[in-house]
Amino acid sequence: MNDFFLASDRSILLELNHNKVTVSQLKMHNFDKWYGPAQGIKEFLKNHPDDIAKLLQDKTDDALAFVSLSMDRDAKDIERIMFQERGRSFEIVHTAIKINDAFFSEPDPKHDDSVDPRKKSSWFDAFQLLISNGHSNTEIMQMTYGAFRQYLKAAQKTEKQKIRNNAVAVRTAQHAAKRAFEEFMKNLEK
Repeated sequence: MNDFFLASDRSILLELNHNKVTVSQLKMHNFDKWYGPAQGIKEFLKNHPDDIAKLLQDKTDDALAFVSLSMDRDAKDIERIMFQERGRSFEIVHTAIKINDAFFSEPDPKHDDSVDPRKKSSWFDAFQLLISNGHSNTEIMQMTYGAFRQYLKAAQKTEKQKIRNNAVAVRTAQHAAKRAFEEFMKNLEK
């Protein structure tokens, strides 16, 4: 999925034999609901890439929960659709995984147990970085996970650039003559 697909919260419409279903990108506001099933599927796919049949057999509950959240339908409705569309249930699950690839293709975080837990980053740190770059809390919670990750990367890149610029200014101030430094500062104001 490309950046515009992620940022505009697009979905995929599947026209099945007996049903039309919309498969959507998962959003931040219900991250706590979809993370568990999605993580179970992600772990399974590490050892069995593209084996949707085995996924449905071994991780039925995770697959149904994940698909129901992707389709904004309850588990009973998903079971009914999967039963009616038995021949295409693999396509439904595959589409839900594909449209939410931002989560599934993301490398697992590296945990450093030597870091003091009070100094570790939290979700609020990520939200604060986005808020300080112009997003609102409501806006962040309505972002798809993929858009959230991309906006966060962009904000981190901007912060690094600000730090780099500050370092250049400090270095210039330390080594420049007063007049040269004043000229440098005037150029920054333009």
